[in-house]
Amino acid sequence: MDNVEVYYFSGTGNSLAVARDIAENLNAKLIPVASIVDQESIRIEADVIGVVFPIYDFKPPPMVEDFIRKVKDINSKYLFAVCTYGITPSRSLKHFNKVIESCGGHLSAGFAVSMPHNGIGSGALTETPHEIMFEDWKNKLQEVCEYVSAGKKRKIESSNLFFIFFQPKYIKMVPFLLKFLKHMLLEGPESLAFVSNQTCDGCGICERVCPVHNIEIVDKRPVWSDHCTSCFACLHWCPKEAISLGGLDMNIRVYHHPDVKISDMMRQK
Repeated sequence: MDNVEVYYFSGTGNSLAVARDIAENLNAKLIPVASIVDQESIRIEADVIGVVFPIYDFKPPPMVEDFIRKVKDINSKYLFAVCTYGITPSRSLKHFNKVIESCGGHLSAGFAVSMPHNGIGSGALTETPHEIMFEDWKNKLQEVCEYVSAGKKRKIESSNLFFIFFQPKYIKMVPFLLKFLKHMLLEGPESLAFVSNQTCDGCGICERVCPVHNIEIVDKRPVWSDHCTSCFACLHWCPKEAISLGGLDMNIRVYHHPDVKISDMMRQK
């Protein structure tokens, strides 16, 4: 088959694990988006490009959109995308396709993969056992690779956002979502900025796993700058669980993919 390159962005390792599986199956080169997105333009020699990313606010991370806008000759590529999601993929892949089409390209196939939710209110959910999610992905991996290997087009996967309001397990998240919105509306976004508590020992792991270079250790404490992408990597990889949103309890279950190491995340940038 044609040369394949798989690009990924990941905060807790879910998308990295998925991208790595695809790259291994297709004998493709695996490349972190964060390592090249600062280039003025990006020329990719491969004929097949895969992009794997988590969903933030029902859209791809801004860095992923910035990356795709810089790819040269995108109209000549077979492009596929895989999004990982904790609640619903909604129309995130269709949104991504619109970004691609604005650059002259087209998303030939878009796949959505359920992974453990790790955002606001995640601790309130009765989660499907993680092992079941991981096994479901292994089964879907074959489907993804069969489409890509054959260069076939496929309907872009999406779901109705409103279905979550009829799922009892998601109702448990509502108090924390309302708490989040209250602070956003009444006290401003700055009230939900990442902070560390007294258990922080200044180890610097948060600085090293941040894919957008938004954290600096100053006087043995992390200081966040103004270009956070809300990937939650700092929160979930902190060995002391010392990081939170504004010091508030948003019932976030600390999580990272069991097959991904801190060293893997550090190599992302």
